[in-house]
Amino acid sequence: MKAKSAVHLILWLCFTLSIACTYSARAEDDVQKTGYKVYTLGQIVVTGKRQTEQQTGISTIMTAEEIKATNSHTVSEALRYMPGVYVSTGLKNEPAVRIHGFDQSRILVLIDGVPYSEAKYGRLPLNQITTDNVSEIIVEKGNQSVLYGANAEGGVINIITKQPLAKPSISAQFQLAEKNAQEFSISHGMKLGMINYWLNYTHKESDAWKLSDKFSPRIGTVKLGSRRKVKAYLENGGKFRDNSDYKNDSFWAKVGIEPSADSEYYVNFHYTATDEGSPSSVDSVKVFSSRPAFSYFARMPKYDDWGIDLSGRQKVADKLTFKAKLFYHNHIDDYVSYADQTFRNKMAVSRYKDYMAGGMLLADFKPVQWDSLKMAVHYRGDSHKQRDDDYLPFAESFAYTGSVALENTFTYIKNCTVLLGASYDWYKVDRAELTITDRSTGDFIQQEDLDTPARQNEINPMIGVTYTFLDSTRFFASVARKTSFPTLGQLYSTRSGNLQLKSEKSINYAIGISRSFGQLLKLKLSPFYHDISDRITRDAPHSDGTYRNYAKVKMTGAEFSADLTPVEDLFIRADYTYNHARDKSSGQVTNKVTGIPKHKINANVEYTLPYLGTRVDLTMVYQSKSYSQLPTATKPDTPILRNDTYTVFNAKISQKFLKHLEAFIYLDNIFDKNYEPESGIPAPGRTAWLGMSAKF
Repeated sequence: MKAKSAVHLILWLCFTLSIACTYSARAEDDVQKTGYKVYTLGQIVVTGKRQTEQQTGISTIMTAEEIKATNSHTVSEALRYMPGVYVSTGLKNEPAVRIHGFDQSRILVLIDGVPYSEAKYGRLPLNQITTDNVSEIIVEKGNQSVLYGANAEGGVINIITKQPLAKPSISAQFQLAEKNAQEFSISHGMKLGMINYWLNYTHKESDAWKLSDKFSPRIGTVKLGSRRKVKAYLENGGKFRDNSDYKNDSFWAKVGIEPSADSEYYVNFHYTATDEGSPSSVDSVKVFSSRPAFSYFARMPKYDDWGIDLSGRQKVADKLTFKAKLFYHNHIDDYVSYADQTFRNKMAVSRYKDYMAGGMLLADFKPVQWDSLKMAVHYRGDSHKQRDDDYLPFAESFAYTGSVALENTFTYIKNCTVLLGASYDWYKVDRAELTITDRSTGDFIQQEDLDTPARQNEINPMIGVTYTFLDSTRFFASVARKTSFPTLGQLYSTRSGNLQLKSEKSINYAIGISRSFGQLLKLKLSPFYHDISDRITRDAPHSDGTYRNYAKVKMTGAEFSADLTPVEDLFIRADYTYNHARDKSSGQVTNKVTGIPKHKINANVEYTLPYLGTRVDLTMVYQSKSYSQLPTATKPDTPILRNDTYTVFNAKISQKFLKHLEAFIYLDNIFDKNYEPESGIPAPGRTAWLGMSAKF
């Protein structure tokens, strides 16, 4: 252990002892175990465990306690354990998150109902969001409510943060692993009359993460420009992954006022800063040395993200309630390109600067007890600035996205709920610039204003029904039309942009049935079907490499889950996702689709030993093979690259002592499985974490 880690551990122990002295005198038995509650203003619609009788689509909730059991440090790590969600880590050390095969640019990601994305690629990496401040993660799949807003073709991920209970609480956690890997987190919240607040700070860092002992280095290819190729070892095969260090600091704050049961107003703020390496593929790396240069041998020394939002709820009449949000989100990152795997010769520093500003208004009108009418208005502006090197000026783009939705939920027949909804979504690029450089020298010439496409509009209706039988069996069915507008990258990419692009469209179908057998067993089966048209791709026959609304993809599958509680201290959960994806585009040479495994299994066992109180959490993730590269109509000779099939087992053992303290050990990838979730990108091997937490 390095001296810095030892100092952090000593400070943590001093902190917990001092807090214990301060709080033990006023600790009361009726303080709830968690010390926090779910931030309800972060929800767009009531969903999941709090209103299952009105769910008409497939949704899953992962609570903070379930996140803790998996020892997930980030949201992307937690999502690995959710049914129907596929997570892999690829280039730039960024997680690729998919719901039922829809990648993140086709998913609406929210933090407390506020969009978390950028306009260039339509996504931001979810490994930047630590889990210490998360109360639950809600995943809505395909047939979600129309009230969420635009660009939710494949579903919604809403990350809900914590807010305090009436009693003051404070908690801290510190854990260590090899190579100076460590995480320290502290949270505090309390309520004083009508005012309450919640604060969280988290620090994470590591010098490198561990490879599997079974990993063997192999010779890869460095592609220098478009013609020259050099053979080299792109990963030296040592114990730890090259260029995989990271350091992250994040701060979250929430301050609220609740004058009455009919009104509440909150200010939320977050800031996160990351400095990290970007491990390259072990098979192939591209390096372009002509100015402005670019290379996949890279680091990201600056990845800063901050945002603020104002949220409120006000009941203005006996049957009418308004909920509103105003938000501003700012993002900046630097991508430093290097000439080779020694990371000594810096070639270029590219920078992205983005901000998003907008708001949402939700009206909830209940004319009678069995009927609820809701209307939502979303509007935001996205600014994107980028430069390919620090000697160039920024090129700026700006776009607007909006949505107006109306949804009626009524239970006219007892135990039967019907949902009817429709949204009108629009997208308009207001401004776009291109930086012109000299092709031979790379010197700056001028900024050019580009044409902007016509405003795009889409109407997305949905209908759903759910019925609960007297024996607790619940049936639901729904169909929804969902769309995603093209991103700025697809519209304006230098070599492949196309201003004629339209939105992608998907008709999403879902049915489901669930049954509870008391507290012993809960079963749920949810088949689904996605019919995707006008999918944006560069693989159209006779294409010049530009993006086209060409592909047609059909996905047929089902989710099955079972929860078993045979005795009081033992809980077993298993879920299975089947997804058969087929490319039905005309002229294609294969019907396979990249990035979508056919089978996925999650399982976890929670057991608390009698008398000792020791808790054991065992988890397993199985994912079948998928494809990272396939031959296309334009490139029929492209070799097939398969992502590995893998099964990973993890375990966490926790022991509480001295009333407020808990020690734990967590083993990730117990059997040291050597696998590549994305071809050429090895996953971490066996990793052991030792930690301690305190809660008062």
